[in-house]
Amino acid sequence: MKFGQQLRESLLPEWKFYYVDYSGLKRFLYERSDKGYTADAESEFVKLLDGELEKVNNFQQTKSGEMKRRIEYCEQQVSLITKNNAPSDAKREQLDIIEHEIDTVISEVYELAKFTRLNFTAFIKIVKKHDKNAPFVLKPVFTVRLNSRPFFKENFDELLLELSRMYNIVRNGGVDVDQDRDPQSGNGQNFVRQTTKYWVHPDNVMELKLYILKYLPVLIYRTKGTSKPPNPAISSIYFDNESLDLYQGRIEKSEGAEAIRLRWYGDMESNEIFIERKTHHEDWTGEKSVKERFSIKEKYVNDYLAGVYTMDSKIQRLREEGKKSDQDLQDMETLSYEVQNSVREKRLCPVVRTFYNRTAFQIPGDARVRISLDTELTM
Repeated sequence: MKFGQQLRESLLPEWKFYYVDYSGLKRFLYERSDKGYTADAESEFVKLLDGELEKVNNFQQTKSGEMKRRIEYCEQQVSLITKNNAPSDAKREQLDIIEHEIDTVISEVYELAKFTRLNFTAFIKIVKKHDKNAPFVLKPVFTVRLNSRPFFKENFDELLLELSRMYNIVRNGGVDVDQDRDPQSGNGQNFVRQTTKYWVHPDNVMELKLYILKYLPVLIYRTKGTSKPPNPAISSIYFDNESLDLYQGRIEKSEGAEAIRLRWYGDMESNEIFIERKTHHEDWTGEKSVKERFSIKEKYVNDYLAGVYTMDSKIQRLREEGKKSDQDLQDMETLSYEVQNSVREKRLCPVVRTFYNRTAFQIPGDARVRISLDTELTM
């Protein structure tokens, strides 16, 4: 399907006058090219393009501000409802009205995200057509203009977090349940999960997020003791040897195949690193595949991998502080030695690094069901 047709079929009728006039700009280019594209034609095209950019940017900013104000209004109304002494039935009825308003905002956030994506694509494509058909190069200059009207840089995840929080409050009868989770918590935990993975088309990511948050709140990863905005970044370094034995075992799903990686959450200044091992078990063994991990300070990682540093002192400190059960500490000790031995015996070294932003959905304190959506994946 050509982009012009895709744009016509995807636009929201109520907003149709605020989209890029892609067909008009394309028609202008072809008509002027047939007659001989002059400097005057170029000036006229640039003027038209700037007008379209201004129109799209202004509309996007207006709608974004409107949605933020509507979310603030919902927050105020929920606060008033939870503070009054109205009967529970009346309170539930009022919360249902707020829920309907949140549903409306969710629909419009989705449409605005799609509006942003479609118009950004339209600008990129029309400038590409211009540079192909006209004797002038516009891309470098227009890129500067586009960055001065950055409608395409809207962070919809901030709206997503607010909507999730509001939906969660309404869902819990007006009670504000904390959605924050410290990514460093749970040292030495073992995770036995059944997972199913799907690929999602980039055009459908925001729609999927907005759909899921109606049923599960966004799980916010934020280190305790910090007021920084949550950072969804997850970085991992995977280990293997020159023969890629670990990778091969995982691909073949060999019994006992393992993956060893370092992982940290948030920005590069994170001082806490997780060392993780994922072990695959076939169904016939009666065992479940498991992910095990423990945390270590960044400054000790190299010495640990070299076999110079052990986790003994940390385990002893945790034992004295009574922060972990004896079984948890035993598991941590066993895992730390086994990973260290694997690195040495299999001659493992860092082979690939991955980065992505994760949006996780889960009821706080209840890990039975979790949905994770990873985007902007790079290797």
